[in-house]
Amino acid sequence: MKILICDGMHAKGLEILRAEPDVEVLAPDQPSPEEIREILPECDAMVVRSRTKVTAALLDHAPRLKVVGRAGTGVDNIDVPAASARGILVMNTPGANAMAAAEHTMALMLALARHVPQATQSMREGRWDKKRFMGTELYQQTLGVVGLGKIGTIVADRALGFKMNVLAHDPHITPETAAILGTEWVPLDELWRKSDFITLHTPLTAETRNLINRETLAKMKPGVRIINCARGGLIDEEALYEALVSGHVGGAALDVFAKEPPEGSPLLSLPNVIFTPHLGASSYQAQENVSRAIASQIVDYLKRGIIRNAVNFPSISAREYDRIRPYMILAERLGHLHGQLSTPIERVEIEYSGPELQELPLDPLTQSIAKGLLDPILAEKVNLVNAPMLLQERQIRLTATRTSEARGYTGLIRVTVESKGRKHSATGAVFPGNEIRLIRLHSYRLEAELEGINLIIQNKDIPGVIGFIGTTLGNFQVNIANMHLSRTPERDKAVAIIRVDTEAPPEALNALKAHAAILSVEQVRL
Repeated sequence: MKILICDGMHAKGLEILRAEPDVEVLAPDQPSPEEIREILPECDAMVVRSRTKVTAALLDHAPRLKVVGRAGTGVDNIDVPAASARGILVMNTPGANAMAAAEHTMALMLALARHVPQATQSMREGRWDKKRFMGTELYQQTLGVVGLGKIGTIVADRALGFKMNVLAHDPHITPETAAILGTEWVPLDELWRKSDFITLHTPLTAETRNLINRETLAKMKPGVRIINCARGGLIDEEALYEALVSGHVGGAALDVFAKEPPEGSPLLSLPNVIFTPHLGASSYQAQENVSRAIASQIVDYLKRGIIRNAVNFPSISAREYDRIRPYMILAERLGHLHGQLSTPIERVEIEYSGPELQELPLDPLTQSIAKGLLDPILAEKVNLVNAPMLLQERQIRLTATRTSEARGYTGLIRVTVESKGRKHSATGAVFPGNEIRLIRLHSYRLEAELEGINLIIQNKDIPGVIGFIGTTLGNFQVNIANMHLSRTPERDKAVAIIRVDTEAPPEALNALKAHAAILSVEQVRL
């Protein structure tokens, strides 16, 4: 398999990738979009930083691509919906560069408060302007932290070390959690109004784009200082320019910009703004950390199926993966069984039960069922990433519930589908040794392997049918590997699940269906 490194990678990450057998690393020096487009068709994975834009058009040239790895946190340079639609996993490395970004934020805050870049330039020009660069202490100033993720939390902790008063706003944490961190959770309007310094640490989304704009700037304290080491689009740069020129905003420190590089931006001309060229994650330690992290994550996914830090699929740790893997196989095979037996599918109901399934993440299992359902139905590629989206496109409704009762099993998965107004169900379990078993089909109780080529035959429960089935298959040179039988409590109907070594030809199936006591014959591959 081939892995394309688009924006360079630390040597430690390259070592991890190159140490893997059967992995070829392609690492051109700063390739252009055209060069990436030419190389991508032969690649199974690509690694990017912020420079390369992974667009839907680019992904159209990636028929083999399985994963896009972002060596960093933000994925706004990756069209995640387009990747998901193509079944491509997108993963990042949250936290690997958190310390570097947090320390850079503190560096910019201090430099902004004490005019360090401006004073440096003044001295280079031969001046000694002590009075011109009177600074502001951080001590007892109020810092507003917008976003208390890993980076925001570190910044808040460092600011508390400077004896600053720290206000915080994050819609995803509670005031109690903020208080444990030593900060005070406040509504956003209050943060704007009370802060002497404001630092942004949120992702760029539809809700956070231009979070700082004319309206929010007007609510801020006169002389407020703004630091942004998160994402460029969080600030309306034209509005910020106007507030800086008017003096309402006392200064700004920017590491990121809506357009990078910010050629022609009027902000570059202002003396009360300091800049760095997207250096938040640019420490030696951070680059090594993110390269190690993304390289290990990609290898784990491509070689072992372990998913970590995916933004379009539930993450599965190595410990969880060992436990959940047999249930994922069971889930996919139950879905695959229904996808061949029950069409068109209108609705899917999933029930997870048993103590073991109380402790495992269920989203990977649900997506495994969705993949299994759609695989026999669709000609296009279906995988764990795009299966939920494909279900929605076909207006197949899916619900999942979890219960603790499993009637003697450590874990059961029951999948019920509605097709043409009728419901069909199948229940499976994982036995010791990770053996996958079908333990119930419709109203029939049994214990059948969910693998290989199987004939599922329903018949009236009368003598002679099983003998007829064996004789007929033998006449067509179809060897029976094993057979599982069950019948209804009323003993009026029976089912046979027969695993065969080779696929039965249509003529054999027609011969079986011709028997008066045989109600249905289905051949499935699992």
